[in-house]
Amino acid sequence: MKQSVPTIGASTATAGAAQTILHSKLDNLQGQLFGVLMIAFGMSILHSLGLIIGQAAGVAFLLSYTTGASFGLAFTLVNLPFYLLAMWRMGRGFTLNTLVAVTAVSLLTNTTGDYIAYRHLDPLVGAILAGLCVGIGLIGLFRHQASCGGISILAAYLQEHTGLKAGWLLMAFDLLLFSSSLWILRPATAAYSLVSALTMNLLVAWNHRKEWYIAK
Repeated sequence: MKQSVPTIGASTATAGAAQTILHSKLDNLQGQLFGVLMIAFGMSILHSLGLIIGQAAGVAFLLSYTTGASFGLAFTLVNLPFYLLAMWRMGRGFTLNTLVAVTAVSLLTNTTGDYIAYRHLDPLVGAILAGLCVGIGLIGLFRHQASCGGISILAAYLQEHTGLKAGWLLMAFDLLLFSSSLWILRPATAAYSLVSALTMNLLVAWNHRKEWYIAK
């Protein structure tokens, strides 16, 4: 059941408009499920095109392409160190939600190819569509007390406590990632991957803002 808590210091006239709305467990569950499904769908598009995306997922894609390991296994291993940061800074509930989200994304991405096949998909269109899917999925997780692990844990924490926009921090990390990826990927593949990452990060930067969304 949702509860409303008036903002401290709000006048009687504006107290009704300035409220913090607490999410129920069901609210958070459906938001997290939506986020996981959108991220896994975006990841399946990237994998079908041989592209990568930013953050820990990008590192996992590179490991998968170079070692032959499944994306799910690589994504799980890359995220292990960040769970300690999540536990220390974001709390047990956030860490558990993130662990579940990362595990679900890993499993779904590994099995999506059994149910969805892309007969024809233009790389540029696919890159943009994947970026939008992953971006909206991340926003869904952020807004419902979870993340998809990796650098996004740090980004979510810094935005919550310092006001630095998560999208811009993720973009800075991705620039380093894609510079390094040129040693492994063809220039055209790296360029399409960068388009996907920019699409994702811009979507998060423009839409994940505390002043626009104050539910907890």
